[in-house]
Amino acid sequence: MRFRGAASLLLTGSLLLGCNASTGSAAPPPSAPVGGAVITAQNTAFDRGQLAVPAGRPFQLLFENREGAPHNVTIYDDGGKTLFVGETFGGPGSRTYEVPAIPAGTHKFRCDVHPQMSGIVTAG
Repeated sequence: MRFRGAASLLLTGSLLLGCNASTGSAAPPPSAPVGGAVITAQNTAFDRGQLAVPAGRPFQLLFENREGAPHNVTIYDDGGKTLFVGETFGGPGSRTYEVPAIPAGTHKFRCDVHPQMSGIVTAG
């Protein structure tokens, strides 16, 4: 009886620990495509609050989602007009978005599923 109780306690503790462990990789972000940018999502947050991208020409944005929750990257101009919407997907996984030319200046980006995940895009 004692063994069964100890085994049950050990199993319960292991399950609780597994449920509280963060998901995803602690690895450094991947390298940005030439002339493009990179951003990673983990623990319902982006790894950076600023992106620098080229203005007036298309570029690639490598987006790595390191958790099971769905995320994407959408870029808006100052007035809230959508400039680009990236595919929403659950991870772990990555997508290389083909972003059309955006005008020079400061814009905003965010995850449409989790709007608190946001930042600034500087196109220059």
